[in-house]
Amino acid sequence: MLNPFIAFLLAISASRLATTTPLSEPASTTPIVTNNPTQTPNLNAIDPRFNGHVAIQGRQILNLDAGLMALTTMLHRLSSSDFNSAIGPTAYIASGYTSVSIEVRGVPGPRREIPVKYAIWGASRVGEYILHWQEVRNHVFALTWERTVVGYMEFKRTANPLLRMPGSGSKGQIGDVDSILDAQLPRTDVTRQSLDEDITLSLRLLDDGRKMTLQYRVLNDHPMTKWELFANIYAILALIGQFPPRQRTTDSWMATPVIFPATHYFFTPIAGSSGVEFRYIADAAMSTAFFILRRELFFSVLVRVLLDEEAIGQGLIGKGDLPPPTLPAGSLRGQMGLD
Repeated sequence: MLNPFIAFLLAISASRLATTTPLSEPASTTPIVTNNPTQTPNLNAIDPRFNGHVAIQGRQILNLDAGLMALTTMLHRLSSSDFNSAIGPTAYIASGYTSVSIEVRGVPGPRREIPVKYAIWGASRVGEYILHWQEVRNHVFALTWERTVVGYMEFKRTANPLLRMPGSGSKGQIGDVDSILDAQLPRTDVTRQSLDEDITLSLRLLDDGRKMTLQYRVLNDHPMTKWELFANIYAILALIGQFPPRQRTTDSWMATPVIFPATHYFFTPIAGSSGVEFRYIADAAMSTAFFILRRELFFSVLVRVLLDEEAIGQGLIGKGDLPPPTLPAGSLRGQMGLD
């Protein structure tokens, strides 16, 4: 059987949808997610009727990191929207990585809207495709529902970080976290020799002005690839994107991207608390993407999240048999059972 990813590259026209191999087979790409690490209900399963293909095959190779971060920004922004609502044409650019934009739009019509859930599912599928090929091109992806095109995702090279994309009529979304986070990053390079202590970053959340503090412990004896790390960030953002952003959860959450089944993103609220709003889990994931990419820290990473100086939860991007994080007093490394 023809490799579906090769067939995907060959699919260059939306008019050939009936004969085009989709981005990937539904059975092999549905994210495995759960709110209980001992069970595996498909809480965030992509409906198998949804898929997509390359409608126009781009020839330009775009900046890879900018593409990865634009997709992170897109999923982060969509996670703050109503999963069952629709959006008009929107372009997403990551602050600090402004050479690539992603425009998502519906099919031609009076409003050109696309359901948010299709945009999230499309970003998930396209993310798998990019991480498989480890490159970003100026492709136009057609998103389909029951083999009917319902929207498009287009990757573009941008000369300037414009909020309004010229000629597209799109409103723009630039990742806000980075401009704040970057000022808080240590001015000296973080090296393997300096990873013995926790790295603390603080940022001001733009939507409500609250202070979020992230305490990172990079586990430099547990390496991961860039692709594994971003696959997990995409997976957790797609998972929580189906819930209202201000809804609180007291459950632990785990997302495992099927393209890297030995890895996982685990998040647990602090025991005994009133819970964590999903938007704060998304903010922590977005910030973590900037943090690991800026410093090229491609290792398992543990992060404790504080809101206005109060610990609200802890997350882990891990690989292999790393245990889930716990929240008793002590060092982050001690909580992992690694001391």
